[in-house]
Amino acid sequence: MVIGGLNHIALLVADMEASIERFQRLLGARLCERGFLLESQTEVAVLEIGGIHLELLSATDSNTKVGRLLRERGEGIHHISFHASDLEAELVRLREQGARVLDPQPRAGLHGRKIAFLNLGMHGEILIELAEEPDERAEEGSA
Repeated sequence: MVIGGLNHIALLVADMEASIERFQRLLGARLCERGFLLESQTEVAVLEIGGIHLELLSATDSNTKVGRLLRERGEGIHHISFHASDLEAELVRLREQGARVLDPQPRAGLHGRKIAFLNLGMHGEILIELAEEPDERAEEGSA
């Protein structure tokens, strides 16, 4: 098994600015970056609190997947992400074990990460994301 530690926890938020301000004021969060995922029309902010990254997700269009989730479920946890040093091998292993892998192939995430989502069929609809960092692939290739 090549799943490592926690990468981040992602939260759906209705108001990005208010959410960033609240985490900064109440928990001393540091804003690490902001971005926009064109494919999903999703605004993203990454905060750091005590060494843990929170990824805030907000829809710019209510008809997108994130927009529908916000409308149907409201704000809250969207997914928990773990590091994976060999994402493709891990997806094969998970499928063999009967896991419901939602992405047939790894896809692009922030900063060149390869990501894939799974639904473990428990804990409501919280998704699990596996994320392989670009530097992890480079290190493996150089050995």
